[in-house]
Amino acid sequence: MFEMEPYFQAIDAAQAPSFELQDPEGNPVRLSDFGDKVVILHFIYANCPDVCPLHSQKIAAIQASINDGSMKDLVQFISITTDPVNDTPDVLRDYADRHGLDPSNWVILTTQPDQSDDATRLLARDYGLEFTMTADSDMMMHGAVTHVVDIGGRFAAKFHGMNFKNVNLILYVSELINNAQHRRREPSLWDRLTGVSQ
Repeated sequence: MFEMEPYFQAIDAAQAPSFELQDPEGNPVRLSDFGDKVVILHFIYANCPDVCPLHSQKIAAIQASINDGSMKDLVQFISITTDPVNDTPDVLRDYADRHGLDPSNWVILTTQPDQSDDATRLLARDYGLEFTMTADSDMMMHGAVTHVVDIGGRFAAKFHGMNFKNVNLILYVSELINNAQHRRREPSLWDRLTGVSQ
């Protein structure tokens, strides 16, 4: 992937930063809920005037390509707002429609009532991304990063910015899925000794 995609960064951390947040209906959602899928995760806020809408549309295009094939049930898309005060449940519900995201394998998350207003900004920092409030407005300075969490929760990679090729992220996700399926198919020592795998 390094040769094909200059905006790719391998992370290969044993576990991605975990979280327990909630969807617009108030249902708790944890990263571990999707341990059997590859997770494509990004941070946004609805009032963002520049990079967030473009990033979400790029994610929607990637999702549409993935959902067109056999990987749909093996990939989960997650958007997390870094502005839980202004991104009310109604705003979050509207987000998918405005940006073309398919709710069948996509969810947008916000803080739970007992969490601080900056909890998701701190989570973004755990993922290596800063959302910095500007002094004179409600805007936040930040970059665009697409995070990839492997099946089982391993923090696999990041795709930086907006210029990476969608097909390279899709190929990378396909490779992660194929590797996971291969690991599941490997016969155990007992299988090999007893001839079960033959």
